[in-house]
Amino acid sequence: MDNVRDIVNGAQLPRFLGKNVSIIGKAGGADPGAASFTIVTTDNVQVQVIPNEPPTQPVSGWVEVRGECTSRNSIKALDYVIFGNEKFDAKGYNELCSLLYAVPDIWSTEGAPQF
Repeated sequence: MDNVRDIVNGAQLPRFLGKNVSIIGKAGGADPGAASFTIVTTDNVQVQVIPNEPPTQPVSGWVEVRGECTSRNSIKALDYVIFGNEKFDAKGYNELCSLLYAVPDIWSTEGAPQF
C-alpha cells in the first residue's frame, strides 16, 4: 500500500471512494478467521472492514484501519492496528478530520517564510 492516505471519519468516508484512507473506530469483536468485521467510527458511523487476510486474533476495542474505501461504508483493509480499550480522544480525532478538509492546501509550504 502506498503510504499516502487521507485521514477520515465515518461521515467523510463517501467522499473518498477508490482512495486510500485511514479511519479509527471501535470493533465490537471479531473472531479469528472472520471474513469481515464492523467498526463504529468516532462519529458513530458503522463501517464494514474486509481485511486482506482473516484476523489471527480477536479484533476488539479501538482499531485503526488503513485501506481502500470501496463503498460509502466499507473499506478493503490492507492492514489494521488494534489498540484495544486504551483511552482515545474521539472528539479530538473528529476535530482533526474536520480541520484537515476545512483548510485549503493545509500542507502547502508555498509562501511560507524561508529560514
